Amino acid sequence: MWNADPPPEPPRFQQQRADFRPPTTRPLPIWYWLIPAVIGGLAVLAALVVVAVLVVRPILFPVRIADGGDGVGDRYFPTAGGGGYDARNYRIEVTWQEADSRIEGRTTMTAVATQPLQRLHLDLALPASEVRLNGQVARYTQQGLDLAVTADRVLAPGEEFRVEVVYGGNPDAAAGLTTARALKLSREVLFAGEPFGSALWYPSNDHPSDPATMEVIARVPRDLQVISVGALISRDAGNEPDWDTWHWRSDEPMATYLNLLAIGPYKVIEDNSGARPQVYAVSQQLPPQLAASTEAALRRTPETVRRLEEVWGPYPFSQIGGVASSVDVGFGALENQTRPLYRSEALAQNPERLLTHEYGHMWFGNQVTLRQWDDIFMNEGYASFSEWILTERAGGRSANEQFLALYDRADDRFWNLRIDDPGPNRMFAAVYARGPMALQALRNVLGDEQFFALGRDWVARPGTGSLEEWQARAQARTSVDLAPFWEAWFSAISKPARTPQNGFPA
Repeated sequence: MWNADPPPEPPRFQQQRADFRPPTTRPLPIWYWLIPAVIGGLAVLAALVVVAVLVVRPILFPVRIADGGDGVGDRYFPTAGGGGYDARNYRIEVTWQEADSRIEGRTTMTAVATQPLQRLHLDLALPASEVRLNGQVARYTQQGLDLAVTADRVLAPGEEFRVEVVYGGNPDAAAGLTTARALKLSREVLFAGEPFGSALWYPSNDHPSDPATMEVIARVPRDLQVISVGALISRDAGNEPDWDTWHWRSDEPMATYLNLLAIGPYKVIEDNSGARPQVYAVSQQLPPQLAASTEAALRRTPETVRRLEEVWGPYPFSQIGGVASSVDVGFGALENQTRPLYRSEALAQNPERLLTHEYGHMWFGNQVTLRQWDDIFMNEGYASFSEWILTERAGGRSANEQFLALYDRADDRFWNLRIDDPGPNRMFAAVYARGPMALQALRNVLGDEQFFALGRDWVARPGTGSLEEWQARAQARTSVDLAPFWEAWFSAISKPARTPQNGFPA
C-alpha cells in the first residue's frame, strides 16, 4: 500500500539539521600563500649549500693524499727519485726502432710501501702513454722528469705493489730533461751515465739509496746485439725473422745508474772457464788493431778481480765482464755493475789502471751504494786507492810514495774544495786524487791491520752507507781522536799540515 505523506525524519537526523550552519567565507592569511615560496627558496638554498661544499671545500680544506714526495731528499738533487717506497725489482722491456731513433718500453717496478702511500713518483724523461697499478689502470701526471702515479686507495706500510708503465719516444728529444744522454756513433747507441742514466730508457726511483734487482729484455734489429748487466739468459727468442730479443738478468741489487743498455754491432765473447761466468763485448766499429787490444785488456778482468779480493775480500757479484765501445763516451770508464763500460782508447792505453778502478767500484759504490750524492768520496776515493794499493803490492811505487809525491806538487787550487761536501757541480773535481791521499793518510794513522779491516767490514754487507757512518766506524778502531784529522782532510779548504796527526810518516 502506498502512503502519500512522507515519513517522519529520525530524531538523530533532525538534530543534525537543527545544528547545521552554512560555512562562513573568509580571506586566507597572507603567510599561507608564502609557504610554497618559502619551501622552494629553502630547497634552492640547500642545493646551493651542497654545491658550495662540493666545490669550495676542496679548495679551502683540500683532502690530503698520502704523497711519498717528488724526490728522496738528496741535498744535491732534491727531486731525484721518489719517497715512500722501496723498489725491489725492475723488469724492463724495450724495443729499439733504429730507423726512427725511437725506444718503446714497458717497465714493471715491484716495490714495497714504507709509509701510507697513495701517490708515488718515478723519474722518466720519455712520454708515458699508460700506467697500471697492480694490474688496474691508474691516474698519472707527467711534468718534466716526474711521473706521479695516484692509486685509488692508500697503500699500507709494508704492502707490496706493482707499477707498470708504457712509454716511448726519441731519447734525443727528451735529453734536455736530464743530464743523461743517449751516446751514439753510427749504429751504436749507449744508455749509460752518472749520476743519472736511467730516465732515458726506463722509469725508476732514480737514486742510489734505493738499489733493486734488474731484468732487461731488449728487442732490436736482427743484425745488432744488446749488452746489459748481470747474466745473459738468452740472445734470440727465435720467433721473429727481422728481430732478436736479448734477455739479461741481475739477481743482485744495484743502483739505477749502474744499469746499462748498449746496442750496436758487437762481438760478444762468453767464457765460462773461470770461477765466474764472463761476458765481454767489443764494438765491431773499432779499427781492427784497437779492437784486438781492448779484447786482450778485457780478458785480464778475472786476474784484476782476484788481486782485489786479496785486499777487500770476496768479490760481491756472480758475473764479470766489460764493454769496449767505439763511442767517445766523454769519460774513461763507468762502473756499470758486473760489466763496466770503457772508452776503448783509454782501456788500450792503460788497462791495469782502468780495470782496477772500475772493479774497485764493485765493492765501493756498487755493493755498498751511496746514501746521498755528497757521499761520493766513498765511491771514488776507495776506487782510486785500489789503484795505488795494487801497484804497491805488484812491486811498483808504494801508496805512501804516491801520496807524498802528489802532496808535494799540488798547488793551492788543488785544496780549494771540501771533499766531504764538494757540491753538485764539482762532485768529481777532487775525489780522484784527494780521495786516495786521505785514505793513505788514514792508513798511516790506523795502521794496516785496522785500516784494511775497516774497508773489508764496510763492504761485507750490501746496502747503502754514508761518509759519516764510515767515519764513525773508523773512529771505533782507534783511541786517537780523529776529529782534527777529518777536519784537515775532508772539511778544510787548505793544504793539511805535514804532521803525524794528519797521517804523514814521521
